[in-house]
Amino acid sequence: MKKILVLDIGGTFIKYGVMTDGLLGLVQKQATPKTSDAFKTCLKQLYNEQTEPINGVSISMPGIINADTGFAVHGGSLEFVRQMNMLAFYQSIFDCPVAVENDARCAIIGEMNLGQLQGVNNAIMIVLGTGVGGGLLVNGQIVRGAHQSAGELSFVQTNSSIAMTDFFAVKNSIYSLLKPFAHSINKQTSDVNGELFFEAVKSGNRDAQRILHTYCNSLALQIWNLQTILDPEKIVIGGGISSQTILLDYLNQELKKILDSLSISPLTQLISPSVVLSTIGNNANLTGAYFHFIQKHGE
Repeated sequence: MKKILVLDIGGTFIKYGVMTDGLLGLVQKQATPKTSDAFKTCLKQLYNEQTEPINGVSISMPGIINADTGFAVHGGSLEFVRQMNMLAFYQSIFDCPVAVENDARCAIIGEMNLGQLQGVNNAIMIVLGTGVGGGLLVNGQIVRGAHQSAGELSFVQTNSSIAMTDFFAVKNSIYSLLKPFAHSINKQTSDVNGELFFEAVKSGNRDAQRILHTYCNSLALQIWNLQTILDPEKIVIGGGISSQTILLDYLNQELKKILDSLSISPLTQLISPSVVLSTIGNNANLTGAYFHFIQKHGE
């Protein structure tokens, strides 16, 4: 039985655990270093701290990455990753086989193997977090694009102003919920979190409910656009926010408003989005990294 150390590298935290036969053990996390040297030292320490022999390491990380060659145009929120071969970088750290893949693609691979997309051939994964990640599944294959950037939903423009504030990542990051909510209760954004926000929604806080409706309206518009372009069987919402079932209630309300406003009801009946929440949640990236490794290196 191969023991694979799986790591999900985020801009704020590194999450990691060991997977064996598709089962994920204890998940831990620590702060993500901000320089290349500190990052390398941190990963080496995590690897050396493992008490059992590790047969491989698989990394989920942000950015435009070629999963075959390991070359990264950039690392998203990892600002020290620019025009780097990340596979070679990781191979210099770990004394075992290594695999690397974009985090949103890891998420959709996780859903395909253990989540909502088992047996599904056409789907979209939308990962809501610091930005907006995307994974595209067409005819049973992950879509990567000519430049390995297919699914970079963060950079989708939501109107014609071409302003940074109108990027999908800004409109529908977790901070687009937390910032106005914090302002409404006279706190700093750093003093609130997703759990506090959704507790306020459930308890009837009208400001929180209004903010969630605005957020879901923006998200619903992009889901409608993606549905018309790719016609998926399912659209899966991932990220930590996907554990909040009330999100789906609000999102379906906003999708219904869009559908009701259209005068082509026979067509909307055919292409109405089927939106579900991830059943793997925050562990989708780790799970997908494991199955990506198995695909590359075998059982």
